[in-house]
Amino acid sequence: MPLTTSFYMDTKHSMASPQRRGSKSEEDTLPDAWDYKGRPAIRSRTGGWISAAMILGVETCERLTTLGIAVNLVTYLTGTMHLGSAASANTVTNFMGTSFMLCLLGGFVADTYLGRYLTIAIFTAVQATGVSILTISTIIPALRPPKCDGRDTCVPANTLQLTVLFIALYLTALGTGGLKSSVSGFGSDQFDETNQAEKTQMDNQGREWGYGLCACAIMIGLIVFLSGTRKYRFKKLVGSPLTQIAAVFVGAWRKRHMRSPFDMSGLFTIDELPSGVKRKPKLPRSKQFRSVVNYSVESSTLQTIQWI
Repeated sequence: MPLTTSFYMDTKHSMASPQRRGSKSEEDTLPDAWDYKGRPAIRSRTGGWISAAMILGVETCERLTTLGIAVNLVTYLTGTMHLGSAASANTVTNFMGTSFMLCLLGGFVADTYLGRYLTIAIFTAVQATGVSILTISTIIPALRPPKCDGRDTCVPANTLQLTVLFIALYLTALGTGGLKSSVSGFGSDQFDETNQAEKTQMDNQGREWGYGLCACAIMIGLIVFLSGTRKYRFKKLVGSPLTQIAAVFVGAWRKRHMRSPFDMSGLFTIDELPSGVKRKPKLPRSKQFRSVVNYSVESSTLQTIQWI
């Protein structure tokens, strides 16, 4: 083979090889996604269900943390911090409402400045800090009021104790808002909707696995619940509060033509029921809604007494 022909073929081969390598690289990378070093994300090494499952794990832990605090917060505020029921309920609603409202702030920060990954990482750390402070406040005696020990009046939490408590709660709410605003979007970022294979995997396999895990979880919960049947304590039915509320309005309507007595001691109370009649928890009277006070005016028959 002549030298000129060999040189021409080698040159052509060397010029064509980078082009083929470049086209393969472009096919394997995503034009709108990057890896942790800022390089174009390689489809086979990034994203997919493994990455999405890790993000879902963070969301699961956040849900357990937030709901675990919210469910037990009223009991903690009334029983340990010695706050009133109204103040405790108001604190819980403010905590949950702030958590959801701060999602707007988290979404703005993620879309404008930090991106979803950094937003999740930073706000999860903020939430962990808040929960840690809350845990410390339950351990250190100086950060909670003394126990009642059978006294009629309990010492409520002081300013310092409430300050530490609210710092812990609202740091937790801030972390929840930032994390919740980005975790779902970051999970969907792990799939390329322009790629038919990944889109099908996200739409079909995602729903099958998602609903399947939910079904397995509730079945496991049912099995665990039923397995403890021999260990449970059961109490007699005392009736629903809704039934008592409905009875008040029905009784007030039936006795709407009666005059309400000035002396409230003359009204019927649950303690006056004859023996053998099933008792219900006593509802305290209030000066509000006096238009329905006729429900407890004494009646002449036991049947009417039982109805009201």
